[in-house]
Amino acid sequence: MKRLLSVCITLFVCLTAQAQNWPTFRGPNSTSVADGPNIPLQWNVEKGDNILWKTPIPGFGHSSPIVWGDRIFVTTAATDDPKYSVDKQAQTSTVKDDFVFSYKIYALNKRTGKVLWERTAYKGLPKSQRHPQSSHASPTPVTNGKVIVVYFGSVGLFAYDMK
Repeated sequence: MKRLLSVCITLFVCLTAQAQNWPTFRGPNSTSVADGPNIPLQWNVEKGDNILWKTPIPGFGHSSPIVWGDRIFVTTAATDDPKYSVDKQAQTSTVKDDFVFSYKIYALNKRTGKVLWERTAYKGLPKSQRHPQSSHASPTPVTNGKVIVVYFGSVGLFAYDMK
């Protein structure tokens, strides 16, 4: 059974509503501060309160989305193996996955959530272990507006142009 991660990007859409870019973890100048209109202080995914859109992304990704212009970039590590799971109650320190994963980056339209493109950086067995409550897609990508750089740990560092 394929797991889906619903990407709810309302906060990032609001933060960048006045064309402000959010190019890395913690945003511009790494301050976690954004200029712009009043942003919602509450939202409810189930009820749709203050949610502009939702886009299902296969797999698991714990990285933060980044924003440049009209695009949002997110990462994921996905497997089609129905035996795979994230153990939220695990007491072990690491897990060695024996499943083939696709390490991906997605570009989404900021206003609609439509997937503009996706790229597979690596497909195969993970080259390292992970925390049992985490994902192989944990580092946040970065961009300078021309290139997006994604780090997937031991499988590599990948760079993509904005197209």
